Amino acid sequence: MSLNFKKFIIAVLGIAFLISLLYVQQMEVARKAQEAGLTKPHIEIPASSKRCVECHEKETPGIASHWTGSGHAVKGVGCFECHEAQEGDVDAFKHEGALIATIVTPLDCAKCHETEYEEFAHSHHAKAGRILASLDNRLAEVAEGNRVPFAPHGMTPGREGDFNMVNGFGLVNLGCKQCHGSKIALKTIDGGVVTLDDLFLEPGQTGQPTNLEAAARVMKDENGKPMIDHQSWPNTGIGRFNLDGSKGSCTACHSRHDFSPRRARQPENCGKCHLGPDHPQKEVYEESKHGIAYRDMKDELNLDGETWVLGEDYNAAPTCATCHMSANVNNGGKIHHDVGRRISWNNRPPASVVMDTDKDNKVIKTTDVKERARLLADGGDSWQNKRGRMQDACHNCHSKDYVNKFYMQYDDLVVLYNQKFAEPGKQLMGLLKTANVRTGAMFDEEIEWTWFYLWHHEGRRARHGAAMNAPDYTHWHGLYEVAERFYMELLPQAEEMAHHAIEHGNPEGGQAILEKIQEILKRPEHQWFTKTKPDRIFEFD
Repeated sequence: MSLNFKKFIIAVLGIAFLISLLYVQQMEVARKAQEAGLTKPHIEIPASSKRCVECHEKETPGIASHWTGSGHAVKGVGCFECHEAQEGDVDAFKHEGALIATIVTPLDCAKCHETEYEEFAHSHHAKAGRILASLDNRLAEVAEGNRVPFAPHGMTPGREGDFNMVNGFGLVNLGCKQCHGSKIALKTIDGGVVTLDDLFLEPGQTGQPTNLEAAARVMKDENGKPMIDHQSWPNTGIGRFNLDGSKGSCTACHSRHDFSPRRARQPENCGKCHLGPDHPQKEVYEESKHGIAYRDMKDELNLDGETWVLGEDYNAAPTCATCHMSANVNNGGKIHHDVGRRISWNNRPPASVVMDTDKDNKVIKTTDVKERARLLADGGDSWQNKRGRMQDACHNCHSKDYVNKFYMQYDDLVVLYNQKFAEPGKQLMGLLKTANVRTGAMFDEEIEWTWFYLWHHEGRRARHGAAMNAPDYTHWHGLYEVAERFYMELLPQAEEMAHHAIEHGNPEGGQAILEKIQEILKRPEHQWFTKTKPDRIFEFD
């Protein structure tokens, strides 16, 4: 081979290499421009959804616009691919020649996102609808609303005849259910409704209804569309009970119809539900150093990236998703849709419990050491494992020593709250009931509101504040208010109820309460209050 020919070959290879570099650079520039919203990706509307898009561009242009800006649109996933129904689906109806369903469920999403579906179905998010039978919901259904319609005190001007009866579930439908999820219901020809409870002969079934008699009773409008009960829809609550037996709503986080990863990665998305006096996680996050960093460095988080791995795609600041479910370099770049896999304390109940869970992802509550070990060995997941997964995210920005000592501080706060306030409060409230000093009904006595405030509002705030390193929520909005309510309200109210019981025919019950109060206050952590023990003198006093 001559020297000139060799030079020619080298030149050709060099030119080819340069062309490839230019091509890659061009593609990368195009990708970044697209992610930044400077250019629009090419959308090839699938034939199955062409009529849908053409119609909705006129009728509901916002929906069409959201879809065309989505990752689904770029990948050729259209309206029909998500809304497609099958013969036998209880909510199916013919629309412009296509058999579709109004409500898209996690089971529908599972056709393409099977792993994500399985992870979510196993999570506490998917079980959020259980609140519909909880103490919290009694407040909305009874104290704030009413479980049956009731007659109005007078007509509403301009709406005469519209509200002959007041819907006592008005708050529940637009409050509780919008976060926790409704039980989707279809109206029936006999004036009732059917839900998944009616449509399936066996609990836990998914897919098409097995109770055909119940399905046959569904009422349809003049166009053949099953009529959804307005008390159950619209609803994107994360624990929604769907007509196909599945639980949850993917659109709770991945908003319809753009399914934006960028939005799901931001704390504002979580704030729809994790906000307010009893679960102020978003406000707590905003006070923390993490939240402060996010507000300052948001533009450096690569929120539009196709991948979003902490330590590779961004390092500037964490969001809720970063810590609780997103990928990081220490966990192999694996996102997980079970947000409980990294939580080591369950801070929702009156007293916190460690997040040891059994094979069904239920918190293990038994105090028997051998039984706990057996349940963990039989497919369970320990709180230590969960904490390790969270620490994988922490260690991207913090040293192991820093993280370990933070968790020591966090554990100390939780145990302090548990042992000084929560456990004595639980014992006292339980004895008030068993001693027949308070009734079995909740919220009909002042002390029940006091106790609810103490653990459900202030106690949760203290623990959430500690978990997310927000000092003001830990102290002033947390344990300060817990202590004030415990000493100034809960104990005096219990003592007053005890004396009332003694005076009105229940001396044994009343005396038992007084003895319990004295038992609590004799403990060293409360003796400052009874003046039987001097406060510790600190060096700065």
